[in-house]
Amino acid sequence: MVSRLTAGSGGTRDANNRTGIFLVDVFGNELLLHAEPPGCFNPTPLGPAVRPTVIPTRRDFQQAEGTFYVQDVYQGSFMSGVPRGTIKSLRVVESPEKRYWVPGSWGGQGVHHPGVNWHSFETKRILGTVPVEPDGSVHFSVPSDTFLYFQLLDEDGMMIQSMRSGTVVQSGETTGCIGCHDDRRSAPLLDGQQPVGMALSQAPHPMTGWRGTTETFNYMTEVQPVFDQHCASCHDYGQEAGETLNLAADRNLIFNTSYNELWRRGMIRVVGGGPAETQPAYAWGSHASRLVRVLRNEEPSHEPVKLSPDEFARVVTWIDLNGVFYPDYATSYPNHPGGRSPLDSAQISQLARLTGHDLGRQFHHGRNQGPLVSFDRPELSPILAGFDSVENPDYVQALEILRAGQAQLAQRPDVGMEGFRLSGIDLWREQKYQQRRQLESQFREAIRAGEKRYDEPVAEPSQ
Repeated sequence: MVSRLTAGSGGTRDANNRTGIFLVDVFGNELLLHAEPPGCFNPTPLGPAVRPTVIPTRRDFQQAEGTFYVQDVYQGSFMSGVPRGTIKSLRVVESPEKRYWVPGSWGGQGVHHPGVNWHSFETKRILGTVPVEPDGSVHFSVPSDTFLYFQLLDEDGMMIQSMRSGTVVQSGETTGCIGCHDDRRSAPLLDGQQPVGMALSQAPHPMTGWRGTTETFNYMTEVQPVFDQHCASCHDYGQEAGETLNLAADRNLIFNTSYNELWRRGMIRVVGGGPAETQPAYAWGSHASRLVRVLRNEEPSHEPVKLSPDEFARVVTWIDLNGVFYPDYATSYPNHPGGRSPLDSAQISQLARLTGHDLGRQFHHGRNQGPLVSFDRPELSPILAGFDSVENPDYVQALEILRAGQAQLAQRPDVGMEGFRLSGIDLWREQKYQQRRQLESQFREAIRAGEKRYDEPVAEPSQ
């Protein structure tokens, strides 16, 4: 007979409703072993025990680097179909914290304040790419107190698998994992020959950024120039190819024409804000995107495209970073629709009345009619195509509203555009953030010195 021991108020009670320690068999029979008035509440059996080893602290409060390792990148859920030797490097990506928010929302996966990407809500910074050893191990240094995730890349720099959660390493800490999406209940691998992996026999690789910079990824400066050079002469407003896919750079109400089109027409396959389930290797990103097949001349219906290795890397990296657009959460238009539009609510309502288009749909990823507006070339805006004459008073008024938006962007560039400057509430928030960082640095210095320092009132930065 198999039995189990049940104890405490959360366990079994006898006919007199007493709580205690019971022996319960597989048939539900109960044998009371011990009870005491007024009740045996959560009893804990006591006996001799060896005191566990005290784990020393793993951080040093130096605000320096930590070290991370992966024992074998080929281990883990949905990695069994990836042949050994395929993964050449691991990319370390930071998802910076959000420090700015606005009343005007963009309907991505949920409601975002302001609009940042088509479907998701994060900015990305590539900290570096490190080699994967032949046995699948990796060893690298990363900034402490920084929210990071990792991506596995093939020989062409294209993502095979991506971590979709994140991790943080503390200053002076060494931590790691068994593999990619490894089972949390599994133990480190031991083969008797190389128990810790080849990478750990070497010094950790440093972070060196991406393309010589550690700036947050900006679609308009990294990706759009590739389309301007190779695609926009045909894929533009007024061109036949532009009717199928418009890759022009023109800014619209939230993003720009090419970004809108690539998402809307399914040219890229990324997870956006979901799903929550772990995705198989190669299931999304550059390997699964039609745009990459076109750029690699794998679709015979398209004219040959010849990109440099750097240009190709820009496009596939953008896709593998989940199709991001803005480099920051800051904005020049916090109180406008979507938190990005250079036109205010009254101007947008008037433009909708004049043209007959429901522009409210422009502020949600699932209800967009396409890029209806161009602030770079207002007269080419598709929203004006319904007018039969440029002499029509409604056309003239609508064009004036679009040109007002063009002038507004020239006067107050948005984040990611040349000339952007923090202002208003965002500038105040940034000043306050930097003050708090300075205090945190002083607190950690006190900890290192064995001193005490208490939080003091800080003068609010001026708005």
